[in-house]
Amino acid sequence: MARNKDVPLLLERFMEESGKTQHWVTVNEFRTYFDLDECSAPAISGFLRRIYHGPFFSCQYRVQRIEKVVVQNPQRRTIKRYLVTKRPQGRQKNPAGVSTLLSDTSTHGFFTDYDAIEHFDRVLREKCDGNYSVRGNQRSTDSS
Repeated sequence: MARNKDVPLLLERFMEESGKTQHWVTVNEFRTYFDLDECSAPAISGFLRRIYHGPFFSCQYRVQRIEKVVVQNPQRRTIKRYLVTKRPQGRQKNPAGVSTLLSDTSTHGFFTDYDAIEHFDRVLREKCDGNYSVRGNQRSTDSS
């Protein structure tokens, strides 16, 4: 029986052994591939639904689409199949160009909220040239 914490590892193994970045899978196909009993079906379907509705950060795959399919084996039933795809790689920790946005006195090597405020202030000053002030989304002249 597959426990909830085993399903992400099994899914990664299943996708790596299939050799595809995108694959339609049913819970029954997943169970028979790993020779799991029927008691593991709720854990598998629950995990697949979970990565459909939101990210599961320790798993590099996600469910892009869920379709209901009618099968006739041995009686008519409706089952779900899941389109499992590999998530795109995340952003780099220090993307190119961030170091140019840092202040000259900054030696910490990463972009903080203070650096963002400083950059935003610098952009506003350049845009307004000191003759305009920005209030909300409108530009208005200073009356002083």
